[in-house]
Amino acid sequence: MPKGNAITFGMTGSEEIGIPDAYSRAEYRQPESDNYLLNTAFKFNLARTPNITWFCQKVSIPSLSFGSIDQPSRFGTRLPMSGSEYTFDDLVIDFIVDENVNTWMEIYNWMTSIGQPKDDKDPFIDRPEQTSDASLVILSSSYNPKYKITFKDIFPISLGELPFDSTAPETDPIVSTVTFKYRYYQIEQSN
Repeated sequence: MPKGNAITFGMTGSEEIGIPDAYSRAEYRQPESDNYLLNTAFKFNLARTPNITWFCQKVSIPSLSFGSIDQPSRFGTRLPMSGSEYTFDDLVIDFIVDENVNTWMEIYNWMTSIGQPKDDKDPFIDRPEQTSDASLVILSSSYNPKYKITFKDIFPISLGELPFDSTAPETDPIVSTVTFKYRYYQIEQSN
């Protein structure tokens, strides 16, 4: 608050605490868009398995966590400090299994090709042949690309079951799950 006989023209309460008036006015606080992000507005692409791209049902951007360390202090308490290592969770995808089982077999063949050799004549595969890059494109409410998330050097670590059930009351498509590891992901805004 101004003290004494100070004259304050055009100063609001927000400016007194260091916030310019322009940022506190309603027209500057309006969001750029009032459309919601839709959970169906995405496209997943994995070049090594084109059928998964077509039949992908569900995918989430994996969580990212950042470690911390406790630094001792002379006051007998420990002060939390930011660490130096990021941890990315696994990429999990649910996909419909087509009647030719191509979607499931693509992952099965990939996993068995990077596993242990069957005999002495079956060589190990070089790392570039074991991994692939993948992308998840997030679309706007008008289905235009907004963001592209690129997953670098992914490879499958788990392939879900194919559940058959003759007692089911309805014939729904079989949905399976695949889990991938990767080095990291990066997010780019689309133009």
